[in-house]
Amino acid sequence: MIKKKGWLSLLLATVFLVSGCSQGNNESATPSAESGGAAATNAAGEAGDAAGSLAPAKLKIVLYGDESNRMKELAKTEFYDVVKKEINAEVEFQFLPWTEYGGGKTDLMLSTGEDFATYTDANYMVKSVAKGLYTDLTPFVSAAADLSASVDEASFRAFQLDGKQYAVPVGNKPNSAEFYSVLVRQDLLEEAGMTEVTSLSELEQFYDKVHALHPELIGYANTDARRMLQYDFTDKNLYWQNDFIALDESAQDDQIISWFESEEFKKYAELMHGWYEKGIIPKYAATNVPQLQSDWNSGKAMFWAGTAARPFEGAATISQAVPEAKLVNYFLGTGRPKISRGTYSTAFFVSAAAKDPERYVMFFNLLQKNQELYDLFAYGIEGTDYTLDANGRLTKISTDSLIPDWLLMNKNFMRFDNTVPDEFIAEYKVWDDGAIISKGAGFNFDNTPVKNEETKLNGVFTEYLAPIGSGFSDYDTAFPKALDRLKAAGIDKYIAEYQKQFSAWYAEKQ
Repeated sequence: MIKKKGWLSLLLATVFLVSGCSQGNNESATPSAESGGAAATNAAGEAGDAAGSLAPAKLKIVLYGDESNRMKELAKTEFYDVVKKEINAEVEFQFLPWTEYGGGKTDLMLSTGEDFATYTDANYMVKSVAKGLYTDLTPFVSAAADLSASVDEASFRAFQLDGKQYAVPVGNKPNSAEFYSVLVRQDLLEEAGMTEVTSLSELEQFYDKVHALHPELIGYANTDARRMLQYDFTDKNLYWQNDFIALDESAQDDQIISWFESEEFKKYAELMHGWYEKGIIPKYAATNVPQLQSDWNSGKAMFWAGTAARPFEGAATISQAVPEAKLVNYFLGTGRPKISRGTYSTAFFVSAAAKDPERYVMFFNLLQKNQELYDLFAYGIEGTDYTLDANGRLTKISTDSLIPDWLLMNKNFMRFDNTVPDEFIAEYKVWDDGAIISKGAGFNFDNTPVKNEETKLNGVFTEYLAPIGSGFSDYDTAFPKALDRLKAAGIDKYIAEYQKQFSAWYAEKQ
């Protein structure tokens, strides 16, 4: 079981939580006005009193994707009002296209000294901190006390550098074994006369049978299957740090693996080339990868890489095109513990130019503070945007997205609609049972000594290695040239520097 931080002592009331935490309690949930009576009123009064003692502040929260009309409306009304009431801050939400994430306009806003906060990944954090663009949030983490009660310590460590907290993780959901399972169209599986898929041979049999029935469908709606297929190409329990580096989680040591130079990569590439030749990966994927995602969303694919949540997340999209679609996760092997990076969905940083970084941390805390606020930010206004039945099941009235649901996802608060089977919810609650935190969780590589080599290696990856790993090119034919390019780009220097830093970090952690 993944170790959690200690739960804070919060007001308790009966609330309809559809998913509990992994310890089996819901102490992080404070009561809503509807369910908590006087206790909720007192809590709201205390929040108002606390906000009144704070000087006014202005916050800008950058989100990525398309802003819905309902989000625009709530950002100016209920969202604005509750943030003002809770932490005496005026909040502005700004949406940017996903192409601006981790660079582009986000970098421009940071470099020109704008006052804002948005989410980050570990790699982008390392690069930005090296440039002095993120605020050190270590002094302000205590302002996220409610959030800290339900987000595990590994998630916080993932966004630390030299013991300093540069981003605050948000979300609490089963994250172990991401993309290690195969997400199967169960309706197609049953139509083909099968009940389950537990091995590579059964998966390929599933494809053959469904292809005979529905030749218009594609097999795998992706070009990366290294995680789901590892039960067949290795006995190791591999976990990838990036495109070039893997760890064997079954070995209690600090040794990294140069993935593309490994025997495992050769075996994997041969499997993928077989899939490409067979048609499981469609031929158009070599020149039009985005079409794979479109085909999956429209119900034109048989399987995809799975996560704990994808059976209900994916079904919500596919069922619009194929109402009878059912999705189930399967592992193509057993006997290896699930690996987790932590339970976070993402993490928010605060720009170095921010006037009041602590108030931003207070805002992050609101996103995971209690059931009432979670429902507001995730679903909107009860009776206007959604309804709840007696069991806490959700029915959406408005289909407009608000603050992205994937960002907020916290199993202590999230609600399921009536289309999600009870057995799935039960499985989702225990998905992380027995999972272990990756031995590389919290390690952030400083690429400064090998920045030029890394740039060249990324070019080699795109031009030579990705086509081999996706099965488009035959390994025996294409890899010798790719290896020459890897060596010329400086893979040996890169691996040596990564090993040096990882070993030092690993030794300090022991």
